[in-house]
Amino acid sequence: MIDAILIPFLNMGFTDMSVSQDIYKSTLRVESDTPEGTSVGTAFWFCFVMEGGGKIVPLLVTNKHVVNGATEVRLHLNITDSANPEIKFYNLTIPEGAKAFIMHPDDNVDICILPIAGLLNEMEKSGIRPELFFFSDRQMRGNNYITPVEDVYMTGYPNGLWDSVNNRPVTRKGITASSPMENWKGKPEFLIDMACFGGSSGSPVYIMNQGSYATNDGIAMGERLIFLGLLYAGPVTNVSGNIEILDVPTVATPVVRSEITMNLGLVIKAEKLNDFKPLLGL
Repeated sequence: MIDAILIPFLNMGFTDMSVSQDIYKSTLRVESDTPEGTSVGTAFWFCFVMEGGGKIVPLLVTNKHVVNGATEVRLHLNITDSANPEIKFYNLTIPEGAKAFIMHPDDNVDICILPIAGLLNEMEKSGIRPELFFFSDRQMRGNNYITPVEDVYMTGYPNGLWDSVNNRPVTRKGITASSPMENWKGKPEFLIDMACFGGSSGSPVYIMNQGSYATNDGIAMGERLIFLGLLYAGPVTNVSGNIEILDVPTVATPVVRSEITMNLGLVIKAEKLNDFKPLLGL
């Protein structure tokens, strides 16, 4: 079985703070070196919570097409270093590139994961603590009441845009364009109404309610986070007027455009992450 970590050891992403105060810690900017050049995408922290709730299996999640063909992958983390308080960032290089990631067994599901328990343990031994916010399998939709049309958020790096001084992502808001309770065209996906630029590939999509939200019985007071899935593609209209589904690009390269984006995105449902459990021995 893949390594697990005690939640008290991490003490990050499981705090009493408002979700909105921590959500910017949920993603990492992914730079992948390929023979064609350097591409940029989004990865996010995710974990499976073990039986009893005392341990988690921590992972990094992104799209296959973000790292495919990568000879090296680089990540830039915000950290607290007990020995050097002035150090705020940590550059993590994955020299194995795409080979370090576990690909979803279905070729048609654009998800891959990177187990990171060993990495976090090594950082802890060195007195380094990364800033983390984990989405988890316990935050998936499950039996939570939602409607076909919900406000949704997406955190990532559209067109590679980020706050490079503070190492922070961009969070945007849209709505569901198809029902998350149904499979769009028979696939475990749904549509969101949100512009999906290059660099957004792998971005987590979620419902975040503060103050109140709708339930089956009316209105509930409080806060709610439902992890819905991750962005991977978007429909475009080509020069002939036909609609095509294209992966969200990872390289911002000037080209002669023959497609028009529809400001819609395709999201793979979060539940497809459960398919990795047998591969992890869970």
